[in-house]
Amino acid sequence: MKVAVVGAGVGGLAAAIELAEAGHRVTVFERGAAPGGKCARVQSGGFTWDAGPSLLTMPWVFADLDVELLRVEPVTRYEFADGSTLELSADLPRALAALEAWSPGAGSDWMRFLAVCASMWRASERFLTGPPPWPPRRPAPGEPPPDPRDALAVKPWWTLRDLARATARDPRLRMVIERFATYAGADPRRAPAALAVAGYVEHAFGAWHPRGGMYALVEAMVRRLEALGGALHLRCAVERIGVAHGRVWGVETTTGAFAADAVVTDVDERVVRTQLLGRAARRRTPSLSGLALLLGTTDPAPAHHRILFPADYDAEFDDVFTHRRMPRDPTLYVCAPPGQGWFVLVNAPASPADWDGTQAAVLERLDLHPGVVERVTPADLGGPIYGGAPHGRLGAMRRPGNTIRGIDGLWLCGGTVHPGGGLPLVTLGGRSVARQLSGSRPSHVPSAR
Repeated sequence: MKVAVVGAGVGGLAAAIELAEAGHRVTVFERGAAPGGKCARVQSGGFTWDAGPSLLTMPWVFADLDVELLRVEPVTRYEFADGSTLELSADLPRALAALEAWSPGAGSDWMRFLAVCASMWRASERFLTGPPPWPPRRPAPGEPPPDPRDALAVKPWWTLRDLARATARDPRLRMVIERFATYAGADPRRAPAALAVAGYVEHAFGAWHPRGGMYALVEAMVRRLEALGGALHLRCAVERIGVAHGRVWGVETTTGAFAADAVVTDVDERVVRTQLLGRAARRRTPSLSGLALLLGTTDPAPAHHRILFPADYDAEFDDVFTHRRMPRDPTLYVCAPPGQGWFVLVNAPASPADWDGTQAAVLERLDLHPGVVERVTPADLGGPIYGGAPHGRLGAMRRPGNTIRGIDGLWLCGGTVHPGGGLPLVTLGGRSVARQLSGSRPSHVPSAR
């Protein structure tokens, strides 16, 4: 089968590799000058930054790539407005000791949180590796039917805030738990409790960083694709997906038409519908976007991953989701890998804002005076990072699916569709789409420990 892949992000590359391994003829079209999509590398003034995803979890997903993964300890250092700090390790005894020293009783609360999330993780295998659960479908031949207990395990009646309040007594620990909503670009007060699984995998399976930076994953994927005979065309934008009589026939690019038996897209689902198909997009609350500051500094950092919380966490989400403005006192995420500059991410709406003012306030808060500052705004990121925000108690399971009704041969992957964003999920999603296209069954994910 001849397959065209639109977009060389990590999800598209994962799908292309899986398809090439299955014997299909695969051609990837990327409008940019480099592959990787949001997983980008920026170099300026002698500094190098990973300008997209900066935390790697679920390392087995990338085990077949020629990349060395280094464990990051602690997983994250949390800094609170009252001046207190908490360093959480993936080593459970060390984490519990730190929690108890920080807030008596927090260790047992953390164990209660992890126990709930472990059940969610065990229930998530089918969701992570297979087609979307909504709308309900008849199991394929040989596929086990859904287990009703899985639906209960993800606490569908709880928001993430409900889960935080049910498991943690210290308001600061609740903030740590609620922050996992931002991994999907959501407001913890409206996000499903199931998003807590993101925090569970960090601490059950550890946090990792590829030697050479996150972009080393992209380079390894391109090497694998080309070794399998796949083709990658850079600076070649797809302008339209060709459809005739309810089936794709290929794509129209800036260099001409390309006939294909199937098309896989790794671009924002709204872009697929509105720009590549000329259809109307469904209205959804946009997810968080972000302002990224790439700081050229050699100042030592307290930790690889650091979170600086504001005094009023709710006000930040009110600003972004209700008022559509930059938070007055935002959370700062700081990533400072060895040998690289600092990457600082600030939650932001997808709409324009006073980026100069925000940048100045962030540098003052960090007490930094870097010689080089590169800026990546929501406009550079294409708007919301994760497409629509997964709000509602079933939000995690109601993401846009991997197909579009009425168009055979068209498959969607990437962070704005099922199973969601983040490097492991977009990789699993790309592979799942490729297997469905090829008619094979999904593989398994590790059991919760």
